[in-house]
Amino acid sequence: MADLANRLGVAESTVSRALRSDPRISARTRERVLKAADTMGYRPNALISALMSSRRRPGNYGDIETIALITDYQGNGGWHSKDVCRHEFEGIRSRADELGYRVEEFPLSDYQHDGRNLAKTLQARGIRGVLFGFSRHHPEDFQFDTRAFAVAGLSTYFREFKLDRANFHGLYNVRLALQQMRETGFRRIGLVIPEFNNRISGYQWSGGALDWQRHQPAPHRCMPLILSGPDEEAQFGSWLSEESPDALVVYKYPVHTWLSRLGLRVPRDMALTFLYRSDAEMERAAGIDGNLPLVGAAALDLVVEALHANRTGIPDHPKDVLIKGVWIGKPVKNQSV
Repeated sequence: MADLANRLGVAESTVSRALRSDPRISARTRERVLKAADTMGYRPNALISALMSSRRRPGNYGDIETIALITDYQGNGGWHSKDVCRHEFEGIRSRADELGYRVEEFPLSDYQHDGRNLAKTLQARGIRGVLFGFSRHHPEDFQFDTRAFAVAGLSTYFREFKLDRANFHGLYNVRLALQQMRETGFRRIGLVIPEFNNRISGYQWSGGALDWQRHQPAPHRCMPLILSGPDEEAQFGSWLSEESPDALVVYKYPVHTWLSRLGLRVPRDMALTFLYRSDAEMERAAGIDGNLPLVGAAALDLVVEALHANRTGIPDHPKDVLIKGVWIGKPVKNQSV
């Protein structure tokens, strides 16, 4: 920093702030410093950067650093009412405790969905790490300047940001579920999923199912049903008649009730298992355990990794960390679901 400061005729503190993308430094000065640093072969020392960042935090040295969890999940009880979100948050919080961080939620609704105002609040509080988490809404005019923060994303929430992300391994999970049903003896196995959640999987569910079906004998192929709109039960009935599956892998929908209304009984007429087992299904149904706490923990790890490397803003080459699920239970035709 001293060499850079002497070369550019500025203070060492200016160099330090420019290298950290401190908003108090003008874009022109920051560009001069970064260009000179690159020419001189400057490389940050991650351990020293982390130590100095800790010293610069507001309050006494040794305070627990806060990582912001930004959410935008309105209506229907918010994300706290969703099994998937609660399990992922459990992993986020537990991992933060292990690593010596505190996680604090920042709902966008508290800031009138003004990302610029939220960013200013985080900077004023000395918060450097940001995890973009649970969301359902994606306002077109949402703006959040990530350049001052170590950032990462959970699942595909806030998908407008091209971030390092952690997600469940949807491709692996859906293929695992279909293959387990196949090995149990079923032949025409149908996948029934919502369009919204398929999108959250990064379309891995539908992609995995279509590829798996492609490798089955032609008489055994069953197109996945991806539901959306107000008439989902009617869509299900039409699909069932057309595809004639002998087993179903389902996410979220009350298919047991839908089958009953069609005069079909589980398990006598149709085998039923779950792509993700909700809390209520954990003790009575076979299916995939998505290891969702590990997904949350992996997302938190990505933020901490960026903090330790003093890496801020959108990465040039974002990466995805995918956590594989495991199969629980043994579906058979005479097993009560």
